[in-house]
Amino acid sequence: MKKLCLVFLLLASFFLNVCTNKVEPKQSPIAETNKSSSAELVGYITKLENQRALVVSPISREINQTRKEFYDAVWVSNMPQGVEVGQYVNVWFEGALATSYPAGGKASKVVISNIKKPEKAIMSQDEVIRKAFLNKDISSINIFVINEVVYDDKSAVWTIRYKSAIIADGPIEEHSMQVPDK
Repeated sequence: MKKLCLVFLLLASFFLNVCTNKVEPKQSPIAETNKSSSAELVGYITKLENQRALVVSPISREINQTRKEFYDAVWVSNMPQGVEVGQYVNVWFEGALATSYPAGGKASKVVISNIKKPEKAIMSQDEVIRKAFLNKDISSINIFVINEVVYDDKSAVWTIRYKSAIIADGPIEEHSMQVPDK
């Protein structure tokens, strides 16, 4: 009986030792992402003010069961000179992001994507977006999500599909606007 108890205690101590081995803590997701070669935020510049740019992702993500459509939006400081509304950018951050909505963060690196202009188009995609912002209804949207910008060469018209990224339960209504290619 004593041998059985001794074997049981040895097995129990072995399992406790195995289960309590020190596990190295993982770094925060932000620190891990900073090491990554892929951008932390990819999106359109929709506003410029006070030497910062509002960058909004065109891709939604689900944050919980009631908020199935959430768009990342960050006021980015430390932007390079000459950035313009309508440009599609890749952003890497230095340090943590503010947890407001839109969030806030300092860019460590910004790469402006060169989106090829359609062959028959006069305007580029970023010019079309800037032209759309001349519309008061568009420019008054706080967080403007650009879902798609498409050029129809037969009619020489651009179509912008967009949403106003508000924090709300359920789907967010999509709108579209046509911009003549002039």
